[in-house]
Amino acid sequence: MCPVCWWEDDGQEDNDAAEVRLTVNGQLSLFQARINYSQFGAAHARFLPYVRKPESAER
Repeated sequence: MCPVCWWEDDGQEDNDAAEVRLTVNGQLSLFQARINYSQFGAAHARFLPYVRKPESAER
C-alpha cells in the first residue's frame, strides 16, 4: 500500500491503466487513481485520511 496515494500495487501498468480490474483497488483504475491524485492528493477521496505528503526521495 502506497502511503502517499493509498494505491495498492496490483500489477497494473501503463498499457492497461484505464482497465478496472476489480481487484484490491475495487472499481478504481490506475488511470483514474492518477487523475484523482493530481486533483486532490489520493487515489480516491475516501483515502485522504490515510495518505501523507511525499518525501523528497519519492518525488
